[in-house]
Amino acid sequence: MMNNMGKRCGVHKISTVLAVVGGINWGLVGLGQLIGGADWNIVHLVLGSMPTIESVIYVLVGISAVVLCFGCKCKKCMAAGASMGGSMPSSNM
Repeated sequence: MMNNMGKRCGVHKISTVLAVVGGINWGLVGLGQLIGGADWNIVHLVLGSMPTIESVIYVLVGISAVVLCFGCKCKKCMAAGASMGGSMPSSNM
């Protein structure tokens, strides 16, 4: 997937970055709690004084995960998926 990233649309690229950042953040949260309750929530540490923006970041990470789960249906992403051996939906349906 990553070798075809340049052929994807901007929404897909941003979704991928947000999902990776969100995954790393949640991994750090879990690791911090396992090692004695440390607060390693990077989003909170950076944006803790701006709770509304912090919440917006969490919502965007969640939306990006949904986009990646269901896939982007734009022509650019569909063509990139087809070039990776995926199948494009048939227009004869």
